[in-house]
Amino acid sequence: MKIIKGGVTAPGGFLAGAVNCGIKKSKRPDLALLYSEKPCVSVGTFTTNKVRSGSVELCERHLRDSRAQAVIVNSGNANCCVGKKEIKDAEVITGLAARKIGLTKAMVLIASTGIIGRPLPLAKIKNKIPALTKALKKDGHLFAKAIMTTDTVHKEKAVMIKIGGKLVKIGGAVKGSGMICPNMATMLAFFTTDAAIEKTALKKAFKESVADSFNKISVDGDMSTNDSAIIFANGIAGNKTVKKGSADYSRFSNALKFVSGELAKKIVLDGEGARKFVEIKVLGAKTKGDAEKIARHVADSSLVKTMIAGGDPNWGRVSASVGSSGVSIKQNKLSIYFGNKLVMKNGAAVNVSRKALVGIFKKKDIEVTIDLALGSSSSKVWSCDLTEEYVRINSEYET
Repeated sequence: MKIIKGGVTAPGGFLAGAVNCGIKKSKRPDLALLYSEKPCVSVGTFTTNKVRSGSVELCERHLRDSRAQAVIVNSGNANCCVGKKEIKDAEVITGLAARKIGLTKAMVLIASTGIIGRPLPLAKIKNKIPALTKALKKDGHLFAKAIMTTDTVHKEKAVMIKIGGKLVKIGGAVKGSGMICPNMATMLAFFTTDAAIEKTALKKAFKESVADSFNKISVDGDMSTNDSAIIFANGIAGNKTVKKGSADYSRFSNALKFVSGELAKKIVLDGEGARKFVEIKVLGAKTKGDAEKIARHVADSSLVKTMIAGGDPNWGRVSASVGSSGVSIKQNKLSIYFGNKLVMKNGAAVNVSRKALVGIFKKKDIEVTIDLALGSSSSKVWSCDLTEEYVRINSEYET
């Protein structure tokens, strides 16, 4: 596997474009389009929030047959909580975009992100769709920038692998820095590949990649109404079709997991006001579910996150969070590590240099390991600290 430049347009046959249509007050692009020159096998995964955007609802409908060829994305407006207008507006937008690029509307997906409770400025979007379709080119950077909201940097990644003697590329772009607490994939994420791959194989590979990346991150414990992750595979690479259970499948799946994992880390590192990247690992759990529940509970703890922000190695906050997770544990078997330093063993404090612990907390990357000593299951979550900047950003977020 080789890391290459670019994002969603790195694989063959994909074009992207972006324009400003006036959704945001700034002049930055806020309307983007990703297009494949050939029809794609396409699958997606979406928010489990019971309050959902009309864009999510329509996108799911269009993906029922696992075929798509384009996605139009707006930022600055969630198209959520405005009644039946949500679906109708999404239908108008996908329909117009489809006509302009010569597709049926069912082949065009839609995603939205931004403020909840305001109708989409439909006239502004419609007026800019012709210019958007003309802006399509072999450059995905503007696409990655146009989908941003409170993100401070655009996020993209691409790799190249060899399958059956053919070079295959996988690219991705994501947006997300706040409202990050998934039970699917929390943010907008778009992946492309020029690999030829069976629908069932793509579904399995994508589900596994999401589970190992976007479902392992938490910034603030809040789940969005618009979470969407979508992958397009157009087969232009000309490789022998990838099937489940084959060596080619493993090669493809591992590369996809790498790209999604790198993008998930970028989201955590860009967490609103975040300065620290934190990995919470839980070992020795009775079940995978127990390990995941504890890891997420600790990762979402405001007291743990502010402790890390302040550089204070107060392991008592971690132990308290483990105990309040709802998982049955035994205190006299619980051990906790900060980095490679054991700070709690079998439920009691360990004599360890505070200076050494403070040094660990001065690093940008911090590892917290929790050993329950109850079984063989484990899990991890990637998180970040909680700073004053997070409060400032979200207190000023316009409603």
